[in-house]
Amino acid sequence: MLALHVAAGPDAGKRFLLPDTEPQLIGRSTEALGSTDPSVSRRHAELTPSGGRWHLRDLHSTHGTWLNGQRIEARAELRAGDVIRCGATEFQVQAVDSTPPAPAADADPERLQAIGETVATISHSVKNILQGLRSGADAVELAIRRGDLEMARDGWPIVARNLDRVSWLVMNMLAYSKDRPLEIEETDLGAVVREACELMRSTAERRRVTLDAQVAADMPPAPIDANAVHQVLLNLLANAVEAAPDRGGRVTVQCALDAAKDVFRIEVFDNGPGVPAAHRARLFEAFASTKGQRGTGLGLAVARALVERHGGTLGHRDASPHGTVMTAEFPADHGDPDAERTRGPMPSSAPSTKWDPPVP
Repeated sequence: MLALHVAAGPDAGKRFLLPDTEPQLIGRSTEALGSTDPSVSRRHAELTPSGGRWHLRDLHSTHGTWLNGQRIEARAELRAGDVIRCGATEFQVQAVDSTPPAPAADADPERLQAIGETVATISHSVKNILQGLRSGADAVELAIRRGDLEMARDGWPIVARNLDRVSWLVMNMLAYSKDRPLEIEETDLGAVVREACELMRSTAERRRVTLDAQVAADMPPAPIDANAVHQVLLNLLANAVEAAPDRGGRVTVQCALDAAKDVFRIEVFDNGPGVPAAHRARLFEAFASTKGQRGTGLGLAVARALVERHGGTLGHRDASPHGTVMTAEFPADHGDPDAERTRGPMPSSAPSTKWDPPVP
């Protein structure tokens, strides 16, 4: 079996195993090995196994694919010891033993404790969600047996609310556990905000909470990963709707470009009780929930991580006279909008020149 060791570039130190039966992509797209190098194209090069051998092919990348100092124009066979360069990233091809390693005898007890606490927290959240689903399902089942439509209407919101909770839990667990590369594209941020609000509207209506979206007119496209920002908004909106009081709660989302600071700003206001002072220091910490049994503590941690990976910030402040305002700011950096190509320039100097051909 072969492996790619990242010897130079933003991801230096990472290692990717190459399964003998699965083709692999080098690039920044979600299906690729996961480079964060901005000078690597989204689909930069392809690695293909065939008859126990691996072959490398460039996929019309911006800066080309280099093998042992030579730019490849056709499919080339790989061997252990070869060096591949894509953009500013240099990979070393290594032979590895496919025998599974024996478990470490001296496993880190702190790491094992952290894993145990994480599993316990998630298991507790799943148990609470299942109890809610069971309660709602029992109410609906009883209503069906009695032919009581009004009772079914009362039981269904419990089921729907817990379906929302399990959906958010799964999406946040995936985002928390897998650090996938962002796919930055010039995007209508207002449309992303409005779509997220529409998805949350039924949840807000079940709690008798008014949800209002205020998007500034004539905003330019924003350089964001639309799916990531959409998840940020769903997490912020879910928190705001749960914090707002039933039958009179109000959640307002404002989105605009702050030209002076060169940022796109999204603010989510709620008229709930606000964040208790004792919880503010751990508000964005994973698994530190202020909702008791109803929360997992992942939503705001995932939201902040996704915003910061855009180079932005996520913070909070008290609303007047009461409530909370969550503020997400994204840089309005207008780089190359072509997400199918590289977003970053080729570095002025390569990370290593030992394979470069001599200049005549």
